Amino acid sequence: MPGMFPITVDLAGRSCLVVGGGTVALRKVKNLLQCGAIIEVVSPSFCEELAVMGKEGLVSLNTRKFKDHDLNGRMLVFAATNDEITNQRIYELCRERNILVNTVDDPERCNFLVPAIMRRGALTIAINTEGKSPMLARRIRIDMENRYGSEYADYLELLGEARAVVKNTIDQESARRLLFEKILDLPILSLLQQGEKEEAKGRILKCIYSWPD
Repeated sequence: MPGMFPITVDLAGRSCLVVGGGTVALRKVKNLLQCGAIIEVVSPSFCEELAVMGKEGLVSLNTRKFKDHDLNGRMLVFAATNDEITNQRIYELCRERNILVNTVDDPERCNFLVPAIMRRGALTIAINTEGKSPMLARRIRIDMENRYGSEYADYLELLGEARAVVKNTIDQESARRLLFEKILDLPILSLLQQGEKEEAKGRILKCIYSWPD
């Protein structure tokens, strides 16, 4: 079987459906909220935290069983019920309609999988075992969390700013590449670990503006 294609997807403002009202569905809802998705949850009942989210207007709750028309206009769907027949129905319909669907804890009924994710600002590291060992993926994620600290969020912010300056000041692509490598060689991370963000930013700008024309 060929491997799955790894991508990141922009869900901001996109309509997503979660079918199920328990703690598993809750985890999926929280992940979708971080991406700015518009979320509807369908279930005969909801766990307490989901009910609170509904009252606060964070998600739209529909208190009933799944119906086929719930899939209309969706970009992405999670089937997170404890009813295998319902999950199978959702999977089949999504496949027919070319909708991204994930049946939780059932990789055979998914056309996308959710990796174990570590985030540090703009830095995202995703570990995917294609459903063969989610536990291993979690262990690797924990290792990444220990290896890449909170300073990487500031680091990526500074690198993004530096990239914009370089693109506006240096025309040659080959020269840009050399300068980007030079910036990455600077001791910026150690400065950020010491809380010296302005000093780190100054070092980067000095490197850029002292670069030979």
